[in-house]
Amino acid sequence: MTRRQATFATVDTRDKLLRLAARAFGTQGYAATTMRTIAEQAGIEAASIYYHYASKEDLLEAVMEHGGERILSHTREVIAALPAGADAEQRFRAGLLGLMTALIQYGDYTQAHGRRLAELPDKVRERQIRRRARHQEFWHAMLEDLRADGRLRPDIDIALSRVFILNTITSVQSWFNPSKGTPEKVVDELCAIFFDGVRPKTPCAPAVA
Repeated sequence: MTRRQATFATVDTRDKLLRLAARAFGTQGYAATTMRTIAEQAGIEAASIYYHYASKEDLLEAVMEHGGERILSHTREVIAALPAGADAEQRFRAGLLGLMTALIQYGDYTQAHGRRLAELPDKVRERQIRRRARHQEFWHAMLEDLRADGRLRPDIDIALSRVFILNTITSVQSWFNPSKGTPEKVVDELCAIFFDGVRPKTPCAPAVA
């Protein structure tokens, strides 16, 4: 095997280990996941996994870093694909679509990120909290842009708006059914609720029980 082939083989193995670890951490939790099991699933010797990751904590850290970066990068790419001059609402809608499709595409990483912070080792938990803070800052800025463009009322609480919309999107794996609508349709519906509300413009007769 040439040096180039060996490098590609190493990268492929690391990618496989990350995918398998993300699935294991997401479905079983940190404590129940073992390096031996992940190595067996990857088809390598149990001791060989330590060539790639020094410990289970290091592997979890790599999963969190890799997953978070992919999700945010995908979101930014969808926004960047908009035509020049896109307004704040168009960027916001594109951002939601990017986030939703990223969470679906990288489902195993999404589950790993969704585990309760209390389950994580201290070092990983602290870094994950910082990652979430950066993600929140990204969406805080998107909402501030909406307000600056006159698309959001001045009295609306930005932090609560962010929680409202992001908590809905980040739970996508628990409720999204592609047979009932595309991500684009879902984002349109969510934005209609977010921007227009659910109250009728004119009073309606009460629904008959």
